[in-house]
Parts: sequence; C-alpha cells; structure tokens
Amino acid sequence: MDTKELFEISANGYDCEQVEQYVALLKAQYKKLFDYAKATEGNNEKLKKICRALSDENKALKASGLNSVAAKSGPERIVELTHEIEKIAASLSSDN
Repeated sequence: MDTKELFEISANGYDCEQVEQYVALLKAQYKKLFDYAKATEGNNEKLKKICRALSDENKALKASGLNSVAAKSGPERIVELTHEIEKIAASLSSDN
C-alpha cells in the first residue's frame, strides 16, 4: 500500500499527527494480537496436559486389562476432562 493513500500531505510533508495516530493504532493492534497469542499458548498447554493425562490413563487401562475398578473410573474421568476442555474452548471463543 502506498503511504500517499494513508496520510494527507501538508506543506512540509506528511501530517505528523495523522502518522502518530496511525502508529499508535498499529501498536494497539499488535499488543492485542500478542496478548491473544500468549493466551492461546497457555490454553494449548492446558489442552496438551489433559491429552497426556488421558493418554497415560488409556495406557494404564490397557496394561491392566480394563479391570472393573478402572473401567468404572474411566468414564467419570473422561466426563471431567471433557468439561475442562469445554471450559478452555469457551474461553478461546470469548477472546475473539
């Protein structure tokens, strides 16, 4: 994009106030995107942790032959983790 389209040209060059406002706008947008990226990284780490826990539980259940105690606790744990994932997904959608 040509800068001539962004700013009015005064007698001595570009209007400094318009340029400063534009730079401030860019900084604000950058900060907003940076904060969103940091929040997304944190949520991704939470999701990875949940996935690792599920994976470990699945391995343990397979190794134990799906005994009755593990089978009973498995679905309850899945529901609990599903609720955690839904909370994180909701927070991601509310950030947009």
